[in-house]
Amino acid sequence: MELTKTKSFQVESGPDNTVSSWPHLFFRELLLFMGVFIALMIISLLFNAPLEEQANPSNTPNPAKAPWYFLGLQEMLSWTHPFWGGIFIPTVVAIILILVPYFDRSQKGVGIWFAPERKLANLLFTIFVVLAVGLIVVGEFLRGPNWQLFWPWNMPSPH
Repeated sequence: MELTKTKSFQVESGPDNTVSSWPHLFFRELLLFMGVFIALMIISLLFNAPLEEQANPSNTPNPAKAPWYFLGLQEMLSWTHPFWGGIFIPTVVAIILILVPYFDRSQKGVGIWFAPERKLANLLFTIFVVLAVGLIVVGEFLRGPNWQLFWPWNMPSPH
């Protein structure tokens, strides 16, 4: 590597109406954290967790559902071949998510919620979130015995 003889960059002064993060932002975040923490503690003391009985290998639930964060994958597996729904599509989605910073190098609209300059990125993200949430909702609330689709009000009794 070599150094070249050039003029140094001129740096403009920052905005004058700023507030330092210490102690102002820190104490606001601490206050918000304590409020959320206390609210969660009160909720956890008032309501019991919806735990099921101990696992019984001679009586398995029908259907055996994955935790909510894997229900989208389980739902996709029920619609496609296991290779496509369990390996190929999740791998492609993970690779695309890893490569997004390398494909989208534009600085337009950075730091602006739903910037009009980034319509494609906003559309793709919205489609991804709607599909993921939709698959989770279908797997959680619309699947009954033998993984059949039922409306929630027509769900057969598990026993």
